[in-house]
Amino acid sequence: MKGWFAPLLLALGLALAQSQQPIKIGALFILSGNFAGYGKSGSQGAQLAAEEINARGGVLGRPIQLIVVDDQGNPDVGVREARRLILQEKVDFLFGIDSSSVSLAVAPLTDEYKIPLVVTHAATPNLTEQCRPYVFRTSNNARMDSWAAAALAATLPVKRWANIGPDYEFGRVSWQDFITRLKQLRPDVEVVSEQWPRFGSTDYASFITALMRARPEAVFSTLWAGDMVIFARQAKQFGFFNQVKYFVNPVGAALEVLVPLGKETPEGLLVSARYWFLYPNTERNKAFVEAYRKRFGEYPSYNAQEAYAGLHMLARAIEKARSTQADAVKRAFEADGGLVYDAPEGRKRMRPEDHQVFEGLVWGYTKHTPDYPFAILERMRIVPATDTIYPTQCKR
Repeated sequence: MKGWFAPLLLALGLALAQSQQPIKIGALFILSGNFAGYGKSGSQGAQLAAEEINARGGVLGRPIQLIVVDDQGNPDVGVREARRLILQEKVDFLFGIDSSSVSLAVAPLTDEYKIPLVVTHAATPNLTEQCRPYVFRTSNNARMDSWAAAALAATLPVKRWANIGPDYEFGRVSWQDFITRLKQLRPDVEVVSEQWPRFGSTDYASFITALMRARPEAVFSTLWAGDMVIFARQAKQFGFFNQVKYFVNPVGAALEVLVPLGKETPEGLLVSARYWFLYPNTERNKAFVEAYRKRFGEYPSYNAQEAYAGLHMLARAIEKARSTQADAVKRAFEADGGLVYDAPEGRKRMRPEDHQVFEGLVWGYTKHTPDYPFAILERMRIVPATDTIYPTQCKR
């Protein structure tokens, strides 16, 4: 009996040990510099999701282990840290990423090492258009933001448009998508100025005066985080927001912008944030906001919610696949018309052909109230996912 029983016990022991090993997820966020607020909120959202998943027994009986690193928003650092996570930390998945340029630099590693990457923030549509088999984006991308902005802009009683955006991938692509879509909807619009400050600028005076000389009726902008905070403060001193009828910013309602600005935020800006903590008025969203505030002492930003939802979607795909193996997880994300998850912000559905989530987007005008120390959104408009779906060349 000993001849066959001992190997069986050893095999059972190894299987039990493997089942209890954590599922390692290497998360890359910006945790230093002017944009560290985004990495902080994103890592906190992922942490809350991991704690919830582990409290219910983990995934496939295994706990989630988050290993969070600072990619500094630098593509070279991002690639170096991603390789270290794969080769030294032996992670099963890559996760997060705030910067579009970092996401594009890291994406080829998914093919090289056959490791899935779940992107929860970086928004360049070029990432989706690469059709990489192991890259999945669980948040909307910049083209969806721009198309939603164009749908709203087409209803405004203005024709003369200008742009001010960061001079890199995200800013350039967002403006091109916005103005191309807007001209399809409103052929009578014209562009009177394009301003491209470098990412991380501290002095916007020359760009503000150039815009004001061009006298646009409306301005589209994708300045975000510290860039938007600094710009808004300087632009107010020039009377910029009094001259321009509409200022449209797809990421202007991020709490990483509104909280630092506080009561300095101009009222009447038409902004979005991919997720807004006061919408929808559902028990699901209320429970998430309460849990996040209890855990971290602040309201959840869109990046917090997107990272939270992204980790829950990954956990669901692993459970559906009954494996952490890359191809099995890929099939789980793609099956049955694409993985569906009811997040705090509402339903997310992943398009199986290109692994891009589509969802409704919340827009509104900034307004100060006595209830919050920062501006909130009034006159909210929900742009449905159907208005932001664009064709894909990817094939399943």
